[in-house]
Amino acid sequence: MLREINERSVMIWLSLLGRPNSLIYDLLLEEFGSAEGIYNARLSSIRPESLRRHESALKAFNDDQLLKQAADIYHSAESSGMRIISLRDNDYPYRLKNLPCARPIVLYYYGSFDENDVNGGGTVLAVVGSRHCSLSGGANSFSYANMLSRYGVTIVSGMARGCDGAAHRGALKAGGRTVAVLAGGADVVYPPEHRQLYNEIIKTGGAVISESPPGTAPVKQLFPARNRIIAGLSDGVIVVEAAKKSGALITADRALEADRIVFALPGDVRNPMSYGVNELIRQGAVCASDVGVILDEFGISPDLRKPRRVVNGLSQGLPFPLSAVMNAVIQGASDPDEISERTQLDAGEVCSALTLLEIRGLIKNVSMGKYTAETGI
Repeated sequence: MLREINERSVMIWLSLLGRPNSLIYDLLLEEFGSAEGIYNARLSSIRPESLRRHESALKAFNDDQLLKQAADIYHSAESSGMRIISLRDNDYPYRLKNLPCARPIVLYYYGSFDENDVNGGGTVLAVVGSRHCSLSGGANSFSYANMLSRYGVTIVSGMARGCDGAAHRGALKAGGRTVAVLAGGADVVYPPEHRQLYNEIIKTGGAVISESPPGTAPVKQLFPARNRIIAGLSDGVIVVEAAKKSGALITADRALEADRIVFALPGDVRNPMSYGVNELIRQGAVCASDVGVILDEFGISPDLRKPRRVVNGLSQGLPFPLSAVMNAVIQGASDPDEISERTQLDAGEVCSALTLLEIRGLIKNVSMGKYTAETGI
């Protein structure tokens, strides 16, 4: 019987038969009725008629080494404390489970799924963008994720350099929950400099997940498949910045295929990193010029929103952390260290915000890193 031979090993074996593995699984399930029936057919050397048009999967079905590999993967994950969840489990993420032909049969993860993941409650949004983002792209990714987290939104991203990492940090800074989807194994921290971020995501009630078995290196061809999971876990995808050819645009495509809402932040036409987002807007994506646009789309009541702090009208409408830094400057803080102390923001966040505020003409650098508000606006 399936349970006697370890049903998770069987589901891992099924996930290794071919891509898309949910299609292969569905075909076999229709023919044999259950995962147990599929495995018993394998033990009885029955040739699956459902795979006659999938030669590589049919070959894998009869490969004894693949069964051993599945058992090895199971024991490797178990020994490292990694969790395994499959389509057979009741706590498999609801949004992902209902994806047509794109849901992973098995997920490996550290951390935890919460009730909203399992039951489809709350709001979950992906925030993605370029790995080689501009200063403003990184700041926007951080601030949008931060503000959305303050309204209870779970933030999903890919933990890559650039916009992804900034989104995770923005959510964590707000005390929110965030989920990272990796292309390689869930035990492979990539990029390596995000080790601390990886640990913090897990420690604060989020999750680091992958459909790749433990130990899998994050090779290039795995990233497009990873992007469909980012989209599938979410109610909508926010593209902060994207060049003409970008993984973030692949995530947007997967989101549309999954009937998710796609938002895009408009960018400077002179910035090559803005080409993709501006093109998305031209094609019909929701122009997310303000976090409020996103909140309105999901019916998050204005009564639940924290009021913006307005000082002399200058900081009205600015996203966090720009509003916090702007207010600190208006109130007399002039250098980055003093602003950081007043706002409790990291030095890097303060410097990024100061640069953006200066570009917008709201502050000016009067001398040697000292800032003052432009009162003539």
